[in-house]
Amino acid sequence: MAAINPVVAGKLSVGVHGNPATKSRKTMEVATNPAVKNGAASVLSTPAQFPLLHRNSVPRSLDTRIMAANPEVMSPENLTGVQFFTECQFGNFSGQNLKLEDFMYWHGYGDLPETISQNQPMVEFKHFGDSNGSVGAVSYLVGDKVRWIIAWSNSGEDMLKLNKVYSEISEVSERGVDWDSIREALDQSVSKYNARNFGFSADLWIDPTTNTPAMTATLNSS
Repeated sequence: MAAINPVVAGKLSVGVHGNPATKSRKTMEVATNPAVKNGAASVLSTPAQFPLLHRNSVPRSLDTRIMAANPEVMSPENLTGVQFFTECQFGNFSGQNLKLEDFMYWHGYGDLPETISQNQPMVEFKHFGDSNGSVGAVSYLVGDKVRWIIAWSNSGEDMLKLNKVYSEISEVSERGVDWDSIREALDQSVSKYNARNFGFSADLWIDPTTNTPAMTATLNSS
């Protein structure tokens, strides 16, 4: 098998919460030679190290490009090995509009919906993975005082090779979201999860075994 140039290409454009002047946010992190998740032979790779993608880490207007020596590396379809992505669907039946507060991508990239209108059936969002999988979390504000957190793990690093979801409904605080705590709870979770608090209930599910799972998350008034 011909070696693939390990240089990766990405595009990072994430934003600071509360800046209405900027509307777009796209994140990309593509690594070569992804490891096989479900059995078969693994392809060893040494991906370039990038910091975790976090909404509040850099100004949303920042547009950084890292160009690869081989332009074909920029397309995920041209990479060898197993590819990861998660087809997410968010449903809002809470009776209130949801507003994007913050997010964290441990592996992968994607463009989250900024708002989800009340009683909107489903909003689709595709999260593209890197060589280690598709793992991320997002927090939406439900009104002014309640926060809904959605987290998913479609990870090639999982020893059990099972996809997982996790959710919290909590009170908004000045200190923000403890993403380390969310990741720890996600790693210990399973493929179906329910959370209830503050008069709302959240139901999450992800296909447990595929590298390209569907994931659904709905918020209801209870």
